[in-house]
Amino acid sequence: MSDESDEKKTPPGRSHVEIPIPTEHLLTSLLHPHKDSKRQSFIDDELEIKEIIVIEIEEHRSLHLLDQEDKEIYERIKNWMKENPEASLLDTVNQFSSEPNGDAIAKILHNFQFPDYVLKFTREEHEKRSVEKQIKRRNFERLLLRAGLVIEVENDAVNSEDFFVKIYAPFQKLCEQAQQIKLNMRLDVRDSVDIDIKPKKKSSLYSSISKHFTYKINFEKQAAFFRVSKLRQFEGAEPEKSMGEIMLNFFSMSRRNLLVHRILMTANQINTTHTEPNEAPVMVKKKIASLALKRLKNEKVYTQYYPLHDGPPRVTENTPLSEMNTRAYLYETWVKSRGAQPLERIRRYFGEKLAIYFAWLGFYTTWLILASVGGVIVVFYGLIVAVRTGSFDDGLNGISVIWDNALTVPFAFFMAVWATLFLETWKRTCSTIQYDWDVVDVIKEELPRPEFYGTALRTSPITLKQEIYFPYRFRLQKLVISSFVVLISLGIVIVSIGVLIIFPKIWFQIGVLTSLVTALVNLVTIMILSMLYKNIAVWLTNFENHKTPTQHEDSLILKTYLFDFLNFYTALFYIMLFKQGYIRMIINDPDLTTGCEYDNCLIELTIQLATILIGRQTIGQFQEIFLPWIRGKLNKEEIKEELNALKAIYEKSGRPNKEVPQWAHDERLPPVKGAIRSEYEEMVVQFGFISLFSPAFPLAALFALLNNFLEIRSDAFKYVVTLQRPVGYQAQSIGMWEQIMGMISILAVLTNAIIIAFHSTWMQNQFQNFTGDDEDQLFVARLLFILIFEHIIFLIKLAFASLIPNTPKSVRVAIQREKYLVRLTLEDEAPALDEYMADEDDSSLFDRNGELKLPKRKDEQEAANDKSKSSVGDDGGV
Repeated sequence: MSDESDEKKTPPGRSHVEIPIPTEHLLTSLLHPHKDSKRQSFIDDELEIKEIIVIEIEEHRSLHLLDQEDKEIYERIKNWMKENPEASLLDTVNQFSSEPNGDAIAKILHNFQFPDYVLKFTREEHEKRSVEKQIKRRNFERLLLRAGLVIEVENDAVNSEDFFVKIYAPFQKLCEQAQQIKLNMRLDVRDSVDIDIKPKKKSSLYSSISKHFTYKINFEKQAAFFRVSKLRQFEGAEPEKSMGEIMLNFFSMSRRNLLVHRILMTANQINTTHTEPNEAPVMVKKKIASLALKRLKNEKVYTQYYPLHDGPPRVTENTPLSEMNTRAYLYETWVKSRGAQPLERIRRYFGEKLAIYFAWLGFYTTWLILASVGGVIVVFYGLIVAVRTGSFDDGLNGISVIWDNALTVPFAFFMAVWATLFLETWKRTCSTIQYDWDVVDVIKEELPRPEFYGTALRTSPITLKQEIYFPYRFRLQKLVISSFVVLISLGIVIVSIGVLIIFPKIWFQIGVLTSLVTALVNLVTIMILSMLYKNIAVWLTNFENHKTPTQHEDSLILKTYLFDFLNFYTALFYIMLFKQGYIRMIINDPDLTTGCEYDNCLIELTIQLATILIGRQTIGQFQEIFLPWIRGKLNKEEIKEELNALKAIYEKSGRPNKEVPQWAHDERLPPVKGAIRSEYEEMVVQFGFISLFSPAFPLAALFALLNNFLEIRSDAFKYVVTLQRPVGYQAQSIGMWEQIMGMISILAVLTNAIIIAFHSTWMQNQFQNFTGDDEDQLFVARLLFILIFEHIIFLIKLAFASLIPNTPKSVRVAIQREKYLVRLTLEDEAPALDEYMADEDDSSLFDRNGELKLPKRKDEQEAANDKSKSSVGDDGGV
């Protein structure tokens, strides 16, 4: 049973705190064009307390409603189901499709196991605190019910103090939200004109290779912003389908949880009238900050809120793929499979934001194959040279010829071009994905963050209405403080890494293992600082008080990557730029030829880079794969016993459904919290290792490739099996990470040129063939090489950026064609006409005197035809 009976008590010494809400005019059904379908606002001046109607369906679950009309609908559906005990959910929804909220109430009466959203709370023993939370929960429920949702509260079978609040969104409410946010939906294209706009397939070596780097799309589709009045013209609502089928299946689960999530986040906003002294009343939007869902969770009013997975990730072995739930299908075809990622299924299940990450990760991993092949060729050639020249006899200095040889410069040139081509072709692939996933024109009407607070009112320059805002002077103060903390933190990072690199020279005798030990200690320090500064970055970003989630996320991305850049690359930049020239002054050792081990900074740079890159990847995969696997093996029996106990409790609970419900499984999973940003961060740091220091470790791309093969499957396992289902957010691209990688690719040109010019023994020998032993001439030659190298690469990058359009021609044509067909279908636009071409004007348009003849209007033509028929009739009469 719900704790509603307890919630109606008033705490001692405290007035009964209730939130008044405007009297609601029931929204006219959005599904029936013969009724008024205009959205109605809450315009009543009066506010009133509306008691929640609690209807006990079974001993352990109850239905919560706000209006008497909904209770009457419930009674009619319940009576009809008694008269028709064999009726399915589809039958019931079909029968009551014209009733507001009829489909949601029918789901509850049929004990439908997959609500659109679930909230969980625990009833506390502390009386005062418990009653305060009960009042807040009751007030929030009022807001949800007022927003058009239907609520079922079910007592947990395991712990009687735990309750699940199951949210069901009526189809008409989903339609209203979809139209409001301009959700793109597929149109029924069976009756549209078939025009071939696909690019022509050419059988060639280029096409055979390029097909592995391109995204295959569907050109025979149309999508448009959802409109309720045109419902029957959208895919999934075809005329032959019943309203029950449409109500149950039109919106996918990811779309439903996206729309319901938005309703939940905006439920604490009330539209009501406000009157200033001596002024006419005006409609205003009042935000009740104390009833924002995130705040309620922080205050433990609700302990969790989450959308549901559509079933277990593992099913019996003999179950065919076509009969599996989408989660199990993804487990079989994505997590366990080594083939291509089922991106369309991923998108439909998780939403575009997560799907585009996996699309990018797969694309990036595919491009790493080219970089890996280039690196393997350099190393293989170096091995041949080392064997032929006997360089292995010279110790580590001789071994360096493996990656420091005649192919080093071409490889650095190749990697600079590789980075440019990767980014440019990703832009093309991304635009193709945008078209195929119907997010080209996605309207991102972001809601303010619940944590955002304003300190003043102003007139919006867009709507000319009053809006809450945070003045720029206060924002500037926060940004200055935040920047100051960031600079101090970055200084600590640089000093920490510098101490670890420089002081081993003073403490220990220079030896073979010094660089390796320093690199390992540096790696441990980097991982510790990384965890520490992520928390600092989150705190600073929250302190800055950004209004929208995108502003907040972009600011957090910049801080975390800036920390990562200095944290992971400081040691490498120090070795590359300063160690050879300045370490002798610091140590004051006249016998030291350079500050680097083995008198070769390239070897030390290679050791540091390989240790940090491979070590970081190994630690990451251990945390993501092996640690959960080990934990699972150790706790296998305990987990099995817990699951069996859970099943036994539900089997003995006396409830009609003996299976453990999905919400009980999912509430035991950790929530998705900043996971996608962390995934991008890890890969972009890896991209920096490969791009910035490629001559120092040509096999970096190969190790990254091997890591990413595991990363794709481990990330897939994490999202499909071990985490709660994320909200199906939409996204057009990978966002700011694309700009960050663009800046890395530009910086990489300079770093690669410096590594070759100042640290390559092979290149130094080439310089000395022209300059001799003169140090000044050698320095000038090195600078001249850097200048020529970076100018050539920058010109090539500019050429590629200019010559490769961000959107393929076939996709540009398809987008324009789709917009044209949508105008014909939904806006009743007249179709375009064929154009007539002739060398001279058509003589039929002129009379003998050269006067222009104009086409008759339609009404004039009809009148002339009627007159002609009348004349014929008169003649016949004569």
